Amino acid sequence: MVSRGSGRLGCLFSLLIVVVGFYYGIPLVKLYWNYYKLVDEMRTNARFATTMSDEEMVRRLRMTVDELDLPDDAKRFVIQRTKFPPIVYIRTQYREQIELPFHHRFIVLRPSVEARQ
Repeated sequence: MVSRGSGRLGCLFSLLIVVVGFYYGIPLVKLYWNYYKLVDEMRTNARFATTMSDEEMVRRLRMTVDELDLPDDAKRFVIQRTKFPPIVYIRTQYREQIELPFHHRFIVLRPSVEARQ
C-alpha cells in the first residue's frame, strides 16, 4: 500500500493552525484575565466602601494594578459616592497593546463598578 502523504500534510497543517491560535490567543486571554481580576478587586473595594476612605481604596487598587503588571494609566481611579441613594462608583481606563502578525493594535479597557451600600 502506497501513501501519498496528503493525510499527513493535512494533519501538520491543522496542528500548525492550532499552534498559531495558541500563540496569539494566550496574550489575549491573559489581557482579559487581568481585566476581570481588576474588576473583581474594584467590586470588593466598592462593597466595603463604608469602612474605607477613598484614599485607602485607591491605594489598594494601585497595589492590584502593580501586581497584575498593568500600565500606569490604570492607576488613575475615579471614585464617586452618592448619598441618596447610597452608591459607590469606581472606574478607570487604560490601553493595552496586542501583537498580531504584521499588525500592532491597541485595546482600550474601561473597567467600572457600581455598588449600592
